[in-house]
Amino acid sequence: MSSDVTVGLIRALVEHMEYAPDEWASLVMVLEFDHEKVNGVSGFAYSAEGQDSAVTASPYEIRSAVKAYTDSYFTPGESLPVSLLVQFDRTKGKYEVTFEDTDEERWKLTPTTFATLPETLRPKFD
Repeated sequence: MSSDVTVGLIRALVEHMEYAPDEWASLVMVLEFDHEKVNGVSGFAYSAEGQDSAVTASPYEIRSAVKAYTDSYFTPGESLPVSLLVQFDRTKGKYEVTFEDTDEERWKLTPTTFATLPETLRPKFD
């Protein structure tokens, strides 16, 4: 894995993130794919005090960074994951990207997960 494409992905998410408070400390974004490209982005930004805010980014605006990232893992014609979980702690400078290959519901915000998902996905790096 090239850290350059991962940094590019995180940079694109941060630059195009909408609805985040100015002083966010960490973020999580779920990128959903339609087998060819990213087609949905949602997540949360967290303040240093622990408050979460729902955020998003335009799939169109981040598409080239996402493609560079996925191209570093997958060959042309190979199936993309159904989603990626990108966690980034701005204060610690740490990040993690997790692939989900089959379970489209794993990181979805639903009435059942509404109360717990922000905390479940919150970046927790030592």
